[in-house]
Amino acid sequence: MRKKLLVIAFLAAALYGCEEPYTPPTPGGKKEPENLDPAIDVKVGDVLPAWQEGYLDIHSINGGRGEAFYYIFPDGTTMLCDAAGAPPTELHKYSDSQGVPSKPSVSVNSGAVIVNYIKHFAPAVANGRLDYFMSSHYHGDHIGSWRDNYLKFGWTPFDKDGNKVSTVNLNAGGFLLNGIAEVGLSIPIDKVFDRGDWASRPSADYYDAGGKKRYQLYVNYLDYAARKNGTVRETLKIGYDDQVVLKHEPSKYSSFSLRTIASGGDIWTGSGTAVNTTYLPSTEECDKNHVAYDISENILSCVFMLKYGSFDFFSGGDIQYSGKSTYAWKDIEKPISKVVKKVEGMKASHHSTANTNGAELLGVLKPDFYIAGVWRDVQPNPATLQRVYDANPNTRIFATNLASSNVATLNDAGINPANFATTGGHVVVRVLPGGNKYYIYVLDDSNEQYKVKSKLGPFTAR
Repeated sequence: MRKKLLVIAFLAAALYGCEEPYTPPTPGGKKEPENLDPAIDVKVGDVLPAWQEGYLDIHSINGGRGEAFYYIFPDGTTMLCDAAGAPPTELHKYSDSQGVPSKPSVSVNSGAVIVNYIKHFAPAVANGRLDYFMSSHYHGDHIGSWRDNYLKFGWTPFDKDGNKVSTVNLNAGGFLLNGIAEVGLSIPIDKVFDRGDWASRPSADYYDAGGKKRYQLYVNYLDYAARKNGTVRETLKIGYDDQVVLKHEPSKYSSFSLRTIASGGDIWTGSGTAVNTTYLPSTEECDKNHVAYDISENILSCVFMLKYGSFDFFSGGDIQYSGKSTYAWKDIEKPISKVVKKVEGMKASHHSTANTNGAELLGVLKPDFYIAGVWRDVQPNPATLQRVYDANPNTRIFATNLASSNVATLNDAGINPANFATTGGHVVVRVLPGGNKYYIYVLDDSNEQYKVKSKLGPFTAR
């Protein structure tokens, strides 16, 4: 009978000009699936497929030591925002006893986690480099830390020319293998964006001995990178959408843009490229009253909105509103809330800790998904999550980690972690060409195979 069907199909093709003869159904009457999209059609337990042109990828890389968000724009332009570098909690005698376990293990530096992840997922057009790196602000869990006992953490010291040495000499341009330096030594960076020199608006860390050393490490590495790889450091221009741009085929993806909203305490007004530079006290006043003001580095974070078609994403670094009862300007979220809009998703500001992601800002953003880069046992904070749910009861919460000690705290406050979309793993948002639909994947972070733990979607961007 099958032979007769094939003969009939062949004759039909000859008579009607079909390019290929009809293929009879497979046994059991089932047809093989058609029009599969290799970028999104993946089963749980499989390795997440590579990015493809036209897609927008947002990767929250989880090493358990802070934040690192890797973006692959629709034409293959790449950007890493932050490079986690807090000391591992397993060595709490020398570091932070409130931290969560390192991923995939304490034997892998957080910078190496980022490097290995990017090398796995980077598009071919990236040619082994990063187009952009954005430092949201100058804290160790975002750019790399300083500790006097740095050798305990495997943070190899280098001299100003990138040679390994026994002791780091900050005054002579030395730096450590941690944070942005660990990433940049393996993946050269073309351009670095940040809020500018600390002196332009000093935070409390500016006057702290450890803070000064941390910032000096950052500056020293960038000086080395400029000489070695041509890395350019550039202060973020607020209110612009033509600074962080597509580098390969911008004309093909005109619906993509990245607009900067705030940096260093200055905020876009929402009109053209006009900026409010007086919301915070002046540089001189901040310096004169630095003890009384005790300005958090967090409120000086770089903030941006990313757009692709109908899809919108908000990234606010570690912005917060803590201390506004004493100084109203410490609520940096308030003016930002005036110039943003409803988004599909957001990076939880300040790891979803207390006194951040306030009701005013969330009431505008109303995120459909919320990615919290958790690295301490006080994150996410239950009151903060309640504000998220108040703004949008259907928000999907993705926590990259969750300390067992925080589970009871959340439950006691009426926040059930069992309802989260995840409590551990790398989180990948993959927006389809055109920016109208997207999927979210959670990847196993216990090894570096990047297998899918769960897949959610498709969701429609509105």
